[in-house]
Amino acid sequence: MTHSGLLSLDVILFSEISVVIVANSADWFFGDTNRADAERLLLQPQNEPGTFMVRDSHIQGSYALSIKELLPDTNEVAVRHYKIRTLDQGGFFISSSKTFSTLDELVAYYSVSADGLCRRLVRPCTRPRPAILGPLPNTRDKYEVPFESLQFIRTLGKGNFGEVFYGVWNGTVEVAIKQLTNNGVQTDDFRREVAVMKAINHPKIVRLYAICTEKEPFCIIMEYLCNGNLQHFLKNSHGKQLKLPSLVNMAAQIADGMKYLESNNLIHRDLAARNILVGDGGIVKLADFGLARMMDEAVYVTSGGKLPIKWTAPEAYTAGQFTIKSDVWSYGIVLYEIFSHGGTPYHGMKNQQVSELITKHNYRMPKPSDPECSDAVYETMMKCWKKKPEDRPTFEYLHHYFTDYYVTSEAFYREA
Repeated sequence: MTHSGLLSLDVILFSEISVVIVANSADWFFGDTNRADAERLLLQPQNEPGTFMVRDSHIQGSYALSIKELLPDTNEVAVRHYKIRTLDQGGFFISSSKTFSTLDELVAYYSVSADGLCRRLVRPCTRPRPAILGPLPNTRDKYEVPFESLQFIRTLGKGNFGEVFYGVWNGTVEVAIKQLTNNGVQTDDFRREVAVMKAINHPKIVRLYAICTEKEPFCIIMEYLCNGNLQHFLKNSHGKQLKLPSLVNMAAQIADGMKYLESNNLIHRDLAARNILVGDGGIVKLADFGLARMMDEAVYVTSGGKLPIKWTAPEAYTAGQFTIKSDVWSYGIVLYEIFSHGGTPYHGMKNQQVSELITKHNYRMPKPSDPECSDAVYETMMKCWKKKPEDRPTFEYLHHYFTDYYVTSEAFYREA
């Protein structure tokens, strides 16, 4: 789509000041990036105060300017949004006292002077690295690739299923390789996981690239996310520094992926921070679909098998009943993990104690002591932990809630 005014501009004169625009408009124009994603990208630590982007507004045909700033009183970072209005006769303005023929002129002007904005525009926001997908070979199964195409570089993790490696596929593509332990029962789980991953396609869910099943041990080749699982990430030096806006954005992304599963009659059954992966630019994606199931009925009933009690809804471990609403309960536990910066749910309690407290005494975890956990976020956790599954919110609601978290508490756009 071609946008009026989005032309390359080298030099603009304002009050006899020559301003050289190093980056062309493609560098600062982020198209249909929404408010939540704009904040996620701008709040990344590599972006200094004054980093900005211009993006499409939620109002068709208009734009928004989003700027990272440093709050002088608290020394914390935030993102401010300004509506770029259009003139009937053509042109753009943020403040009616100053109008511009093109968006390039507007950006160039505010790169010289803040003139009512929170600060001067310094440089365009850093763009995240795009996911790379190599060409799929033309074989009987478009996902099947030869074992020889895989290079195993280092171990990322181990479990009952086998190991996960960081590796390279086809000599060029960074991947995560899940290698199965030679076990008949595990093989059945492997095939179910592959079937689910083949059926799903969403930007907030880890992508299946290929499989290797011509000989054992079987392998799943998946998208690699460089910052590991969310549980560990929240506890490391970078994760500990994340403030409320970044944590809210993570919650919104996870709900977005779960909303997709919800709309496609899929249940995850193992939603936890350890099964969510973190990439560049604050991106998070759902992973580990080993327990996921496609639903023909509203309720999936099972018996036996080990369950992660502290993340599992009570109807699931007492009656073996799983629904998308049991995933909502688990999402509430993930919120606890996020807004406590990786805190352990029901810290110090055994599984038996947790299940009895919940089922017999209607116990719920108290609000995390972490200062980044607001009362509003804790209230949302409690909604996810309603006793009756039908009383819990939908993932569609949860996605909208966290995407619009700040919209309800402050003016949608600031005035210049």
